[in-house]
Amino acid sequence: MPLKKILIVYFGIDQTAVTTAAPKIGTDINGSDTISWLGTSYLVANCAFQLVYGRLSDIFGRKTMLQAALSFLVIGNILCSFAKTPVQLYAFRAISGIGGGGINNIAMVIVSDIVPLAERGKYQGLISAATSTGNAIGPFVGGGLAGANQWRWLFRVVAISGAVTITLIHFIIPLKPVTGSVRRKLLQVDYAGVLLSSSSIIFLLVPISGGGASFDWSGGVVIGLLTAGAICGILFVLVEGRLAKLPILPLRLFLLRTPCLISVQSFFIGMIYFGNLFYVPIFFQYVKGYTPLVSGAFVLAYTIPQAFWGIGAGFYITKTNHYKRIIIAGAAIWTLALGLQILWKPSTGLSSILGFLEINAIGVGFSLQTTLVAALATSPPKDRAVVTASRNFFRTMGGAFGLASANAIYQAIVATEFSSITTLTASQKASLLKSSTSQEYSLPAEGLDDARAAYCRGLQLVFAAFTAFGAMSLLLSFFIKEVTFAKDAPAPVKASSGLEEESSSTASPTAHSDVLDSATSTAIQDIEKGEAATPTVNIVKSVQTSGV
Repeated sequence: MPLKKILIVYFGIDQTAVTTAAPKIGTDINGSDTISWLGTSYLVANCAFQLVYGRLSDIFGRKTMLQAALSFLVIGNILCSFAKTPVQLYAFRAISGIGGGGINNIAMVIVSDIVPLAERGKYQGLISAATSTGNAIGPFVGGGLAGANQWRWLFRVVAISGAVTITLIHFIIPLKPVTGSVRRKLLQVDYAGVLLSSSSIIFLLVPISGGGASFDWSGGVVIGLLTAGAICGILFVLVEGRLAKLPILPLRLFLLRTPCLISVQSFFIGMIYFGNLFYVPIFFQYVKGYTPLVSGAFVLAYTIPQAFWGIGAGFYITKTNHYKRIIIAGAAIWTLALGLQILWKPSTGLSSILGFLEINAIGVGFSLQTTLVAALATSPPKDRAVVTASRNFFRTMGGAFGLASANAIYQAIVATEFSSITTLTASQKASLLKSSTSQEYSLPAEGLDDARAAYCRGLQLVFAAFTAFGAMSLLLSFFIKEVTFAKDAPAPVKASSGLEEESSSTASPTAHSDVLDSATSTAIQDIEKGEAATPTVNIVKSVQTSGV
């Protein structure tokens, strides 16, 4: 377990260090009006490869794919450190996102492989704590280096840490590789699913993020990209349901009520979690006028408590076998905290801001990992990797859509507010929109106050959108099914009408060997023979296997 914690801490540092430094980076490269794409490009690539890693780890082995993921993250960060333009930076950050899509995902799968279900709440709580620790360290690293005008070294430090982690994995994790020829393994990859899912996400996110700012909402570019994204999404569903012999997202999982609800809920959780990580530092720096380092310190004040609340939630679930009440409480508290953030103004006292963020920390700690416990408790053990990948995929996709939609709201409102400011010249307005913090010391006091008020108005509407997403997450949490998991197998639950119910599943504490499960092995044999069961038969078999 210690190395898995190191991986999650490293992953958290990469995310929060970059988001804290983002305002300064945007200023230096004249990209403040598009700097949210520093996070969006990362999440788009991360999301596109989440599902891929889950299945590829079944095919090639957990250890191999974990090292491959870290390699992409290291290479991407090294390239980011040499970026000269916003476009270069966002493209290189996408390469990092390809790697980020596997680190958190595979680490969780490894935990699911070696930890029994009855103990999983405790260990997922520890993972939540490790994530929060990384989130806490990151703002100091990013803020400190950005404040010293050395933000390029931020990417280099993370790359060096990644290289060390790859070496540790080689010597410490003793996972057996999956046997079989390279050709056999390559034949199992769902290439059509990978291409269609990533294309759909990119085609949808680009116009959503740039609509109203870079593109006209009624223009041909936006309409064309949205249409292409929708078509790719429909084709992805058809491929996964009818053509793919080893799909990256088995549609049979959506026959199970709780995993299906968790996937949708995770989408909303991703929207508010990643969105807040990005826009809270922007509030501190653009509206309150704090330096990146001080902003990082304030972010630290609410990310550290997330670790303790996550650990507490995990141990509570292990002790009581009840996860639904934690998920509901977390969603309710988180939604309340997001609603309170709408009240933030340039004049709001620091104690009130940090107090609201402490409430936010409780919701985050209760929500991040407990949803995975619920999904794994109500799905077949053979689907551990794809269930984990699916949950992470929808959470990351929500983060990408959340940042894209938040950027569209923020840029539209700020541009509108700036157009009505009379205390700034046209050139000063243009400069502030492109490089939000570079001109503040040369502005008249009244003009600076008006600019900060405009930034605040945009952020208030962003936080209002996050509150609505949180309310949707809370609503869904009431319909999650709770099952008892213990050392003794629970009685099966009968299916009810409507969306199929699921029975609980238990996992014994067995050592992980990365040997493909029976369903996967059957699919491989079908591939080699050029045969495949019909989709209907596959779905019926999967439902029967899960005890429905």
